[in-house]
Amino acid sequence: MSEIKLSKEEKHLIVSQLQSYCEQQLDFQLEQFDAEFFAEFVIKTFGPLFYNAGIEEAIKTHQSFSEQIQEYMDLKRIL
Repeated sequence: MSEIKLSKEEKHLIVSQLQSYCEQQLDFQLEQFDAEFFAEFVIKTFGPLFYNAGIEEAIKTHQSFSEQIQEYMDLKRIL
């Protein structure tokens, strides 16, 4: 799998949400520099897990649609 690449805006959103979460839930102020390192850790560590889960869901959805199409085509056969 290739590296997960996020835009600057997406990374900024993750950093902002991490800071907000730490402040609201943990009563801890996560500084910008630390939040960026934490975000990179989260992205590199957990990103592939979420990515793979998305791929698996896409495969299941594709298989389901393929089965539905096959069933529909079977009904259209002239006997």
